[in-house]
Amino acid sequence: MKDSTGALAPRMVVPLWRRVLLLLLLSLASTASAQQPTSSSHALKQIIDRIQPKMAKVIGAGTGRVDGYATGVVVSADGLVLTTQGVFLDGPQVKVELIDGKSYPATILRRNRTLQLALLKIVPHKKLDFFLLSESPVGQKGDWVIALSNAFKVASKSEPVSAMIGVISLRTSMEARLNKRDVAYKGPLVLIDAITSNPGAGGGGVITIDGDLVGMIGKLINSSETNTRINYAVPAATLKQFVDGTLEDAQSSSPASAAEAAQPAGELGIVLFKLGGGSDPAYIDRVRRGSAAAKLKLKPDDMIVSLAGKQIGSVKEYQAAAKDLVAGESVTLIIKRGVEIIRLQITPRETKP
Repeated sequence: MKDSTGALAPRMVVPLWRRVLLLLLLSLASTASAQQPTSSSHALKQIIDRIQPKMAKVIGAGTGRVDGYATGVVVSADGLVLTTQGVFLDGPQVKVELIDGKSYPATILRRNRTLQLALLKIVPHKKLDFFLLSESPVGQKGDWVIALSNAFKVASKSEPVSAMIGVISLRTSMEARLNKRDVAYKGPLVLIDAITSNPGAGGGGVITIDGDLVGMIGKLINSSETNTRINYAVPAATLKQFVDGTLEDAQSSSPASAAEAAQPAGELGIVLFKLGGGSDPAYIDRVRRGSAAAKLKLKPDDMIVSLAGKQIGSVKEYQAAAKDLVAGESVTLIIKRGVEIIRLQITPRETKP
C-alpha cells in the first residue's frame, strides 16, 4: 500500500492471538443475537405457559391397540375436566394429572357418544385455573390458533403438554358413522390445519392467540378405506351445553336407538383360519353355503382388511367387529385378494341358534 507521497506505507501486523480473540468475540455476538427471541415468539411462549395450568393429562386403561390415555381441559375451579369419550374410561380407575405434578382419581359424571365427550370430576387440593366456556363461537375462519395436547403421552406429572400452531380453516358440521347404529361423531365442529389427529391428542384445547378456548380437540377419526384422518375441535359453545347438561345425546337416548338395539344379531357366514390363534391375519378359510359371504362369492385366502368401518388386522379384531353386526343392515367389507383391494357392501343375515 502507498501513502499520499507515493511511498510505500508500513504494513500493520496484528498478532495471531489478537486475531483469534477477535474472531471468538464476533462468533459469540452472532450466537447471542441468533438466540435472542423476537417479541412475537416471546409473547407466544407467555400465552402457552399461561394456559398450561388449565390443561390436564387423563390416564385410564389401555387394551390391544386402544391407547389408555388422552388429554383434558379444566373447566371449573373445583375440578371439572372435559375430555374425549373412549374405552380408556371404562377401566377400574381413571386418573387426572395436572401441571402441579399431582395425580387425582377421577369420577365420570357424564358422557355423550354422539359428540364423543366425557365430563370428569376430581377433588383438587386448591382452586384451579380453568377455561371459561363461551356461549357464542370463539375465533373466525383464518384466525391463528394454538392446539395444546398430550399427543403420544410425551408429558407426565408436571411436564407441560405440547403446543402446535395452526389456523381455523372452516366451521361446519359432520356425521361420521361406523355403521347404521354407531356414530363416530355427529355435530358441529371447527376444522383446523394443525395436525391434531394423533394418539392422546383427543381432549386437548384449541385456543386463540389471546388464550380464549375455541374448542376441544375431538376424538381421533380414521377412515380405514382411505387411511386419512380429520383435524377438528368440538366448539366451545357445544362444550358449554354439555357441561351444563342441556345437550341431549341423540345416540343413546332416542327411542330409535332403543329399537335398533333390540334388532337381531347378524352373521356373514365367514370362517377364518385360526391355526395360530387370535393374532393371525383374518384370512378366510371357507364360507358357509347360502350365507351373505357365499352370495358375494368370497373365496378362501381372501384377507379381510376392514369391516363396518373398523380396521381389521387379526382374527380377534374381526371377531370383535362381527359381534356388532345387525341382521339386515348392510355394512362395508374390504378384502384383499392377491394384490387387489376389493370393496363390497354385504348384508348380514340373522344368526341361527
